[in-house]
Amino acid sequence: MRIVIDLTGDQVLLAEADDFGRLSVAVEGAGPNSLGDVVHASGLGRMRADGSHVVVDPVALRALAGAAATDEWDEGFAAMCAYAAGKGWVEADGGILAHVEWHEDVS
Repeated sequence: MRIVIDLTGDQVLLAEADDFGRLSVAVEGAGPNSLGDVVHASGLGRMRADGSHVVVDPVALRALAGAAATDEWDEGFAAMCAYAAGKGWVEADGGILAHVEWHEDVS
């Protein structure tokens, strides 16, 4: 899964919702708000202190999946979360770590 955040319009959407082999945040564009501001305002989660990861709320991620979040999707998502937990990629509050990929120079 790729969470795409367009800083130009403060838009957050989920791409490749059925790809349970990865979770990343692709940042595009530039705008007046920081990535952390958009993540927080959208309800997606929060920035991790290291600045290179977003701690994604699983409930928010499921909401982003929209109609793709079928029973089969829930099973794949649960397996992905279990795998992430086994790797230490889940915070104590249940948030899942997603690495940030900057796709444009956003200064």
